[in-house]
Amino acid sequence: MAETMDHSIAVGKTFVWHEVYSPNSEASRDFYMKALGWGTKPMDMGPMGTYHMLTVDGTPVAGCMGTEGNPDMADVPPHWSIYIGVEDVDAKIETCVSLGAVVIVPVMDVPTVGRMALLKDPQGATFWLYKGEG
Repeated sequence: MAETMDHSIAVGKTFVWHEVYSPNSEASRDFYMKALGWGTKPMDMGPMGTYHMLTVDGTPVAGCMGTEGNPDMADVPPHWSIYIGVEDVDAKIETCVSLGAVVIVPVMDVPTVGRMALLKDPQGATFWLYKGEG
């Protein structure tokens, strides 16, 4: 019998999305598909290129981003990135910065996705603040 998971991650709060970044996104997708039995679903992002959803039983669980060919990400090592859901991205940025965080990627709106910004906490860990569209 499975135990009920009674915490914020289980009910879809706080950590609301995850992405894996690597120089070879195709190899990353292939690894997770083979290792975990996940699927993949491409999503056209217009001028931003193709974003790949990693899926479990057809349900998106994470994204996969390639850093290859992107000069802004040339020195970014492969990693997983987390998105923390908040009600007001701008207000949370202000709070985080007042506590010593640094904005890495300024707040931006991605059509049909939402508002987000990448920050680094005072200890050096990075995280996205995110508010979904709609």
